[in-house]
Amino acid sequence: MSFAERLRLALSGESPHAFSKRSGIGDSTMRKYLMGSMPGLDNLLIIADAANVTLDWLAAGKGPMHPGKSPIMVMGGTPEGFVTVPKIDIRPSAGAGSLDLYEESEPDIFAFREEWLRRIGVSPKSARLMVAKGDSMRETINDGDLMIVDISIREFIDEAIYVLVYAGLVRLKRLQMLRSGLLLLKSDNPLYQTEEVPLAEQPELIIGGRVRWAGGAI
Repeated sequence: MSFAERLRLALSGESPHAFSKRSGIGDSTMRKYLMGSMPGLDNLLIIADAANVTLDWLAAGKGPMHPGKSPIMVMGGTPEGFVTVPKIDIRPSAGAGSLDLYEESEPDIFAFREEWLRRIGVSPKSARLMVAKGDSMRETINDGDLMIVDISIREFIDEAIYVLVYAGLVRLKRLQMLRSGLLLLKSDNPLYQTEEVPLAEQPELIIGGRVRWAGGAI
């Protein structure tokens, strides 16, 4: 796991802007760290203290994430208080109005603290681990990031980031519903334009789940 990935985990649901204000580290500096820049020792100490994580884990990925606590995610086993989360892929299904969710064959077991999963709003039985593909949601979710997806949510509920299939393609988009009923597919990367899905085409849009976490709660 890279430093940027560990930093996203350390934020644990708090927005980078809010963490910047609380820790005293500037927004632009935090963005650089989330893009992969490595802080100096002074800022590492500030981040570790503000996020309540150990310095060794934050700087080098060694030891437990939290002082005196097990990390929220482990690989290779299922300690007490943890539940396994299947790692799956998602693809369009043959035929309109459906999709396939299938488990990938992985040598490693991903286990998350059950209490933490419930705290971010997902039932353990509905949690699935997916890998983000593409850069349309950069900087919120980057290509290759791990995501916790709640697959019990198969319809638009509120403005959030969803895994969906539309026009034969698997998408990772922020959905917004206008009062007119028009559905917007928005990208956090400003290089991508917002797509409009009119009412007549919305039955063709299939939601596979709502993203709950990608290095931090969504």
